[in-house]
Amino acid sequence: MGSRDLGLIGTAARLEHLIRKRGDYAHVHVQARAGHLVIKTQDQQGVQVTVARATPIGAAQYGLSFRTHAGRWEPLPVSGMMDQIIEGLLDVLGPHLDRTNIQ
Repeated sequence: MGSRDLGLIGTAARLEHLIRKRGDYAHVHVQARAGHLVIKTQDQQGVQVTVARATPIGAAQYGLSFRTHAGRWEPLPVSGMMDQIIEGLLDVLGPHLDRTNIQ
């Protein structure tokens, strides 16, 4: 784990907790990785699938991106404080996090 991830470990745990409080998201995990907060789900076989990432952009604000099927990161028009990121994540990518839609 890189040194830039060490400061994000607590933030990743907090983001994971806040997402899980919003509904049936016990299968959603957040990991500090390469300076980002990587948001993953688990498929029915228990394999983790990367869905999105929140990138710190300063002053406790984040930008949100989603991972395409080709593995590229595409920015979403969502940025702001942690609560805004969670709201945008669930509004825009909620179906990708929904347990019933995971293959």
